[in-house]
Amino acid sequence: MRWLRTAVLALLVLGAIGFAGAVTAVFVRPELMPPGPYHPRGIYYALRGYRVHPWIRVDPVKSYTLKVWSTRWPLFRGGYGYDDLIDETRAEFRALYPNVEVEYVLLRLDEIGEAIAQAVDNNTQPDVCVAPFDPSLVESGAVVPVDAFMDRTVAGDAGAEAFEPRALQALTIEGRVWAWPSWIAVQAWAGNAQLLRKAGVDVERVMTFGWSYDDVLAMARALAAQQVGVDERYRAYPLVLETTSTATLDTLMRAAGKALAVNADGSLAWHGASLAETLSFLEEARDEDAFPEPVPRMGERMLELFWTGRAAVIGPVGPGFARHVRERLERIAKGEFPSAREGVEPVLLPIPHPPGGEANSCTSVTSVMAFRRPGPGGEDAARLAVEFARQLARKEALWLAKEMCVVPAHLGDRQEVLGMIGPDGASERFLTLSAASGTPCGHRSARLALMEKDVRTRAIAPALAEFWEGTLRARDFDAYVARLLASGAPAPERVKRN
Repeated sequence: MRWLRTAVLALLVLGAIGFAGAVTAVFVRPELMPPGPYHPRGIYYALRGYRVHPWIRVDPVKSYTLKVWSTRWPLFRGGYGYDDLIDETRAEFRALYPNVEVEYVLLRLDEIGEAIAQAVDNNTQPDVCVAPFDPSLVESGAVVPVDAFMDRTVAGDAGAEAFEPRALQALTIEGRVWAWPSWIAVQAWAGNAQLLRKAGVDVERVMTFGWSYDDVLAMARALAAQQVGVDERYRAYPLVLETTSTATLDTLMRAAGKALAVNADGSLAWHGASLAETLSFLEEARDEDAFPEPVPRMGERMLELFWTGRAAVIGPVGPGFARHVRERLERIAKGEFPSAREGVEPVLLPIPHPPGGEANSCTSVTSVMAFRRPGPGGEDAARLAVEFARQLARKEALWLAKEMCVVPAHLGDRQEVLGMIGPDGASERFLTLSAASGTPCGHRSARLALMEKDVRTRAIAPALAEFWEGTLRARDFDAYVARLLASGAPAPERVKRN
């Protein structure tokens, strides 16, 4: 009987070896086995804590409905708008999954961030949402990480290496990627290259290497010297900035390496030398008559002065600036703006930084998040949500890059739109370099995000309003902010909320 035991043992060993070999083969080539609870790759990711991954089985006879939230972009090229983009994406997805319906809701850009935050708080989130990435939502437990879908065995051309590393970094928390990166917006100012060159500025060098507060003030003095004796109606101004919100200070502080007003420990980050240096720069520019009067409302005249050749630098400008420039130049060519001066050469410019520092571009990443539904189960629907989100992220980026100053996060897709990003080739280089090297801004927790909003609303915005009015000097700004925060009083109603 010994020989029989030996034979059985041998068969068991061979069977185990064969089974291990089969598991290894399927693990290396997962397409050899259909998705399901016993797929080796699925087990691997489940053991790592991923409830949703590409090896969750989707029932081919079950009806699924995905709810998608996105932004209503009022853009049309040849009669093709965002609704058409969504419909096209939906049709392509249904070709892969005929049993999946996609319903979508389009919100305004200034509404979607708060809307998705409230929905997550109330456990009424959609399956997919396109919005600037909000790291604080990850704390809810409803967001589905997508890095399992970047697995090289199933990702195709959407693996991690296919995306801008900085964009993935912005979406990564505790080693997991929490959304598909779609496109990157770079915070910038804009300028009239012709006026800047007349003031002695090497525009191309500034766009590549940045410029300091001293460089901007030198430009302002040179341009002011050229305006001596010029009638006020025709005078050109070095700087025309937005003053009805904190946007100008935001961009300057971010360029100085202080992206957020509140530190991770909850203390105030915007104070002391860095804040004083930035405000002193603006104060000196005002003392040098670099701004048009009335200073507190100069932003209202920003585009008027720019297109009549009377503003060297304006800002901040958003991603829609490229489209605005294209449309404006087309209308000027048609003679629709007889007052517009020929020779306005729009370019994007980096935000100036403190002397002795380095240019520090600040970016924001718009991503497509997928969410799990409340309650047990639902992993199959969540898998479909992640796959639809991947498809929509790339299609939206390609569409918007042709219309606005945004950079696709997918490196391969970016090649398709080179020559269309930004108002000119130099601006396009500035945007793509900044997307690759810039610092994403945003708090990683809901608690700090709320504290940031509170500090800005109650203290920084009203203090900045007094600063632009000329009733608060840079040296007194810190103390004024501290008093407002200590008082606990709400922001004055006359100050525009940011």
